[in-house]
Amino acid sequence: MTKIKKLSSGVAWGTLSTVFVTAFQLIFMAVMARLLDPSAFGVVAVANVCLRFFSFFAQIGTAPAIIQKRDLNEGDVPAALAISLGISATFCVLVQVAAPVFELFYEMPGLASVIRVLSINFVISGFAAVAQGLLQRNTAFRSIAIIDVVAYLIGYGIVGITAAYSGLEVWALVCAVMTQLTVTAALSYMAMPFPLSLKHSPAQRRHFLSYGGRYSVIGFMEFLAASLDALVVGKLLGAKISGYYSRANLLANLPVQQPANILTKALFPIVSSIGNQREKQKYSLQLSILLVGSYAFSVSLTIYLTANDIVKVLLGENWLEAIPILQMLSLSVGPSFISHVAGVTLNSMNKLRVKMQVQFFALVLISFLLFVLAPSGDVVDIALALVITEWVRLIVVTIKLSRILRISVKETLLAGVCIVTMATLTIVTVYASIQFIPENIPKIFRLAIDGLSAIIGFGLGLMVSRYVAFRLPAVKYLLKQSAMLKKFFPKRYFL
Repeated sequence: MTKIKKLSSGVAWGTLSTVFVTAFQLIFMAVMARLLDPSAFGVVAVANVCLRFFSFFAQIGTAPAIIQKRDLNEGDVPAALAISLGISATFCVLVQVAAPVFELFYEMPGLASVIRVLSINFVISGFAAVAQGLLQRNTAFRSIAIIDVVAYLIGYGIVGITAAYSGLEVWALVCAVMTQLTVTAALSYMAMPFPLSLKHSPAQRRHFLSYGGRYSVIGFMEFLAASLDALVVGKLLGAKISGYYSRANLLANLPVQQPANILTKALFPIVSSIGNQREKQKYSLQLSILLVGSYAFSVSLTIYLTANDIVKVLLGENWLEAIPILQMLSLSVGPSFISHVAGVTLNSMNKLRVKMQVQFFALVLISFLLFVLAPSGDVVDIALALVITEWVRLIVVTIKLSRILRISVKETLLAGVCIVTMATLTIVTVYASIQFIPENIPKIFRLAIDGLSAIIGFGLGLMVSRYVAFRLPAVKYLLKQSAMLKKFFPKRYFL
């Protein structure tokens, strides 16, 4: 199977998985938001932020290291397993000791217990990371898609909702998370079994420690830059506002996160196999940015316009304070996911030093912005710090990758014009529908009409932007590989 066909297969299976998982997430969110108090979501959100201080080092980038390694020899998988389990177990013990410190810092009763239970996931993730890495390396996208759907359905759709109905409050969310991860680990191993051996050489261990260690440091800085806002909200404004913030953040990112993850899972192993073929790496990056950028900006701006109905339909009337937070956070989604795609490209090229520089810059910037904006006590101001950081990070990583892959200013502008065209036509169509829809119809129908309008606007954007996209060398390269895509472009381009 060619790389293009592998990528197409990954996107196809990932799309199927996304449709089901996103549907389950929306249903779960709507049900749980009506069963639990916002403070329950806030406690789990703060617990997750605290755990992520350790999780990047606990997992030590095992899966990416497996995917990125050109050849897997006997002993490589045992080396990855030994390192992953050993380090994850160590950090699980550290969290058991550190949990009361976090509870004292945030002044949230019960936070330590939640953190301690959730830290067990480190060990489960340590095992799952090896199987997941092997699945992605072998482009087993069908298996990954099925595992994602089944694990989420069991974890959240069955266990989570049942626990919430039983009155378990915050523990309903804990049960859902742990069940999903346990099922994922079990099914991943069943789909890609490997010897449960720890026998390996020091050289093999050094490879995974070296690549995985650098990957974890970068991930930790990425986490800090992306989570300092949530840390500040939890500390300054308490569990309830933290609950509003976490749900708004999920709503802003969910519609884009799943499709972007599809492309990431399919793209990373394929681009890693390209090696140092600069032109193909450039084409992969440009095509990915076109796909993710056009979709991310169109969807996020639609969320900004329809935030009122989204919150009322999915969360209910008790969550109205989340509306302005959702609107502000939606403005960070587009640049955030383009930067994410750029980061995947840097990972696949083993340019971890460059990625580290970008993440460190973003961390310094958001720290400064939060120092300036957080004292106001307004949660929207805290969200603004994240928005500014994501836009500046996008500019920095674009400049870095343009130099590495020798992408011209003209090519960058052409890609930008395509994204702006599609996003503009999408939001214009949605805005028009909002103006003409009567106020007295049920909100769920208003939201459905807005969604349909967004699809129509996005389709119009595709039809218009193709005239610009064809000028990109990456698109021309793709058309040479796929006769089917040629039908989407005017025939005169191929004369």
